[in-house]
Amino acid sequence: MVSTDVWHVEHHEELLKEYGRVCIRWASVDLMFVRLLSVALHGNYEAARDLIFNSAGSGRQRISIFENAIGGSHFEQIDRERILVMTGRINNLLGARNDVIHSPLSIAFKVEGKSISTSLISTNRRGRERPVSLDAIKEHVSSVGDCLSDLETALFDLLSKYETGEYVELVELDEGAAD
Repeated sequence: MVSTDVWHVEHHEELLKEYGRVCIRWASVDLMFVRLLSVALHGNYEAARDLIFNSAGSGRQRISIFENAIGGSHFEQIDRERILVMTGRINNLLGARNDVIHSPLSIAFKVEGKSISTSLISTNRRGRERPVSLDAIKEHVSSVGDCLSDLETALFDLLSKYETGEYVELVELDEGAAD
């Protein structure tokens, strides 16, 4: 059985679509971190993947691990600074990402006279409720997209500048059986 609040929220298809975009784009940020670290680690994709996906339990930890690895890399200072500026922008967006991902949505009912109105609200970890803004979520999706575009540009620049001796996979397919 589905909670009434959840059932009502599921009827807001445009909102759900934007929530999906937030999830997809942030997962892509992690993957871009892996690809960039692979170049920093002289083509060692497995080590880069392990650092990002297995060494951190939170987004802030992943960003910190990424920043430390890039900061200590063989990249020229200008390249390290360029990437760390991008990482700073991503770090600034992390709070909004966490609000979307970790704040449950529900419907608030308001009685005014003889009518009942509803609105979408989210509840953060501290119990604070606030109205959900589709425009704010769309803006967040766009900002993360801008960061991804910049990271991708940096990746291609670094690939051409620092020959790793190995191909850095831009798409990794798991050809194993699906469970």
